[in-house]
Amino acid sequence: MEDYFSKQFDKEQFTFVYQPIYSVNRWSKVGFEALLRLHYSHAPIMDVFLQAHEEKKLTQLDMMAIEGAIDCFPFEILQGEKLFVNIFPSTLIDKQFHFFIQHLLVMYPSIFKRVVFELNESPFEHSVWSSPLFKEGLNYLRQCGFQIAIDDVGTGMGSLQHVVEHRPDIIKLDRYFSRGLADSKEKQEMVKCLSQYNKGNTTLILEGIECEKDLAIALALDIKVVQGYLLDRPAAIDTFLKNHQLRESLSFGGIR
Repeated sequence: MEDYFSKQFDKEQFTFVYQPIYSVNRWSKVGFEALLRLHYSHAPIMDVFLQAHEEKKLTQLDMMAIEGAIDCFPFEILQGEKLFVNIFPSTLIDKQFHFFIQHLLVMYPSIFKRVVFELNESPFEHSVWSSPLFKEGLNYLRQCGFQIAIDDVGTGMGSLQHVVEHRPDIIKLDRYFSRGLADSKEKQEMVKCLSQYNKGNTTLILEGIECEKDLAIALALDIKVVQGYLLDRPAAIDTFLKNHQLRESLSFGGIR
C-alpha cells in the first residue's frame, strides 16, 4: 500500500468532488454529497482511510476532509441545497470534536442548518456505535443545527439497528437495493417497506441509481429522493456552478 503519511499530513494531496442529490417532485437538486479524492493517484480512497486508521490518524484525516468539503462549497450561491459530508463514528467521540464543530460554526457561519453529517458504516468502528460518548456527539450535532444521516443502510453490520436506536433525520439506502431493482421483487419489497417506515419520520434516499428502469420502479415505490450516476456523476463543484449560473441567467432573461 502506498504510504500517504510518510512525511507529514499534506492537505495538498487531496481534492473534493460533489455528487448531486435529487428530489423527484420537481427534479431539483436538494443537496450535494462531498467525496474526498486523491490528487495524484487513482487508489481507492478507502485505502487512505484504512491506513489512517492503522496509524491512528483517522480523526485527523476525517476532520480535514470535513472542513475541506465545507470550505470548497459555495453556500451563498447554492442557497437551496444542503451539503452532505461523511464522518466516521470515532470522530464524534474524539476529545477535540466539540472544539472542531465550534471552529466550523465560527469560520463558516453559512453551514448552520445547511450541513448533513453522514455516518459511515465501517467494520472497524462497529463498537463505537454503542458508546455513550457517541450518542452525546450525535446530540451535540443536532443542538448545533446539523442533521444526521446513516449511510449504506441495509448492508452494514447492524445498520437497521442503528436506524432504530439513533433515529437519523435521513436514511441513505445502499446501492445494492437500486441495482437490478426492476428485476427483483425481493428488493422492491424491502425498499417499499423502508419507504413506508420513513413516512413522517425521516427522509429516505436511494443511492446508486444507474439505469432508467430501476429509477422508474423506485418512483413507483414512492421514493422521493434519489442519487446516482444516471442523474449526475461526481464532479468538481465548478461544473455544477456553471450550470446553475446558466440556468439563473436564462431565468433572468425570461427563458424557462
